[in-house]
Amino acid sequence: NRISTFVEQDKPIEFVMLGFPFKSINIRDKVNGIVPDMAEKATLDNFTAFNERVTDFYHKGVNFNIVSDGFIFNQLLGVHDNVVVDYKEQSLNMVTGPVQFYDATDFYNRHTTVNQIRAKIVEQFGITHEEIEQKVLFNLDDNMQYRGMIRFMGEELAMGSYSSGNQLHKAAKALAKEMMFVNEAYSNLVRKEFGNMIRLSMHPSINNGSKYSFKLIPGENTKHSAWHSVLVVKDNELMTMHKKDAIAAGYDVVTKNNKPYYFIAN
Repeated sequence: NRISTFVEQDKPIEFVMLGFPFKSINIRDKVNGIVPDMAEKATLDNFTAFNERVTDFYHKGVNFNIVSDGFIFNQLLGVHDNVVVDYKEQSLNMVTGPVQFYDATDFYNRHTTVNQIRAKIVEQFGITHEEIEQKVLFNLDDNMQYRGMIRFMGEELAMGSYSSGNQLHKAAKALAKEMMFVNEAYSNLVRKEFGNMIRLSMHPSINNGSKYSFKLIPGENTKHSAWHSVLVVKDNELMTMHKKDAIAAGYDVVTKNNKPYYFIAN
């Protein structure tokens, strides 16, 4: 039903997805560094390939509208605004297909600071922490996302000095709740700005119409997002994994511009 709206108007099918914030802060265990690498390139190429497959059946194809949530999450993780800007710009340079990038600054006056924008988004589109608790408890999509965020935040904070695994888990849960709080506000803004588009998500979903899960990198062993992993090429197949696991497996690093770009399994 959602697709037919675009087809009847003879327009490209419009998808919107939150993502491409910045690389994981755990550069010891998870990622090659703070700049986009072959994992981001593979994701963006997958969007292009998806459009090419659709155009075999529908001549107008699709558009992917990527709304970066970098400015929404970066302060919670101690990532500078400039890192978010650089990551977005370098990701844009990898685009070859029908992909548009946006971030929080695109929805407010250019004279509004990023800090002011963060506050305005929560003020205008946010809900209370109590309402977040209820959504996590009773909405399956939100519960799945919250549990995934706890896992992600545990990985992000693993480089910190915590007295025990239990303390790390508590810190990850607290951070995940704050992430859910600001993410809810940002999602509501995106629904307002892109309400006619079909929402995609990198997270598992019940796919009931509000959003649909989308596999970012093709392959049987590509379960991570580009910004939470490294890409490994093995027997001409793509895999994603954490950097520490690629190193432990003995895979070789391939560099580009003197920086790690991906791993290859000999």
